[in-house]
Amino acid sequence: MNKVAIITRTQNRAILLPRVLDSLSNQTYKDFIWVLVNDDGVHEPVDNIALLAKSKGIDVKVIHRTKSTGMEAVSNDGINQSDSEYILIHDDDDSLYPEFLEVTVAHLDKECDQVGVVVHSTKIMEEITEKGVKILWKAPYNNWLRAIFLSDLAIQNQFPPISFLFRRTIYTEVGGFDESLPVLGDWDFHLKCNLKNNIGVIPKELAYYHHRPDAGNSAYANSITAAIDKHAYYESVVRNNFLRQDISNNSMGLGVLLSMGRYTNMLTYKLSPLEKIFTLLRKVGRKTRLDRFL
Repeated sequence: MNKVAIITRTQNRAILLPRVLDSLSNQTYKDFIWVLVNDDGVHEPVDNIALLAKSKGIDVKVIHRTKSTGMEAVSNDGINQSDSEYILIHDDDDSLYPEFLEVTVAHLDKECDQVGVVVHSTKIMEEITEKGVKILWKAPYNNWLRAIFLSDLAIQNQFPPISFLFRRTIYTEVGGFDESLPVLGDWDFHLKCNLKNNIGVIPKELAYYHHRPDAGNSAYANSITAAIDKHAYYESVVRNNFLRQDISNNSMGLGVLLSMGRYTNMLTYKLSPLEKIFTLLRKVGRKTRLDRFL
């Protein structure tokens, strides 16, 4: 059994696979298996990158799915066909700092009460060109994060899958990823994990979270931009599912917390323009009656 199973979901995005291989071959911690799950895509690029990984001494397992049934089904397939103590979802468009595994594994080995640990991320904006991937700019993504509060997670997801190393035991306990969710399955999973126990935070940028806003609806698009309407709908599905459970159980649980989180989102959205106005007024030396409350 390897210490870590790294699950990569991919489907006809051959340009990105060498970067994933670099991300893993550069890890200072080596006790992991790379599980490449090809979601009903072309076999050859996946098989070729697996052979190259083996030549570099990486333990690799390739799974070719014959039917595409969604991202969370791919995650479950890869996890269930591997054996490890810890798990990382390393999508084919993301990457890691070399010391990611070394730092996160050491943390979870020490903090046995935590179900997983999150690191800060570096957001990378990029585009696909004829010559490959072109980096446009980089910036810290969630460097304000110091602790994971269930109440905050109920407002919105606070970290991407690439930054979250979690225990296989918590994956089993919560029943894995919800395969009925085509998007936001990671948020649903994070909520269920945090509901069971605490998630740690390492306040250091150790993961790269890649975005391609100009990819349109191509194979290289991010779901968060290419499927924004789907995200909006399935946000309601996640919130409603938990609230229905509370109503059925005649209890106040995560569903109520998610409903409060929704109202917080709406309030923040409505107050955001006012905050910008007050900030501008303060910059030019103008005070308002509301300054004493801000």
